[in-house]
Amino acid sequence: MNRQRKTERKKPAHEEATLDSLERELSVFVRRALRLFWSEKRDEDVLDRWNYALLVRLLEEGPLRVGEMARRFGIDKSTASRHLGKLEEEGLVEAVADERDARSVLLRITPRGEARLIEVRQARMQPIRRLFDTWPQEDQEELSRLLARLNEDLDRLGVPPAR
Repeated sequence: MNRQRKTERKKPAHEEATLDSLERELSVFVRRALRLFWSEKRDEDVLDRWNYALLVRLLEEGPLRVGEMARRFGIDKSTASRHLGKLEEEGLVEAVADERDARSVLLRITPRGEARLIEVRQARMQPIRRLFDTWPQEDQEELSRLLARLNEDLDRLGVPPAR
């Protein structure tokens, strides 16, 4: 049995080299992508990279409780509450009564929040368009498919989405 475990753990050298390469390239990609999408100037804005993700979730899924947002992002409820409170102060999110539970409040994106989100998305799309301008459409589609698969696998492993 020990011998079988050792065999299962040991990958062929070319597979280990591939995984090493993937780890290195993913690390470089993450650092560069953060710099590309979120310059220091944008990070000073109320709609920084953390709050952007919260607004996207509210736009795509509709009103949610603070606790549900915290769970989905893998953050403390107090952290989610602080970020969502900041968005509410700016008029990008509003609290509404939960029709299913009078004790609970849901947060939803406001028209102003949607407009701001569209503005930030457009700014984020400029470098993406420049980056992929020379890539064939089929390569762009393949990368999109593989990234979606990677994110689905991360979901299955229980890795919360980025904030």
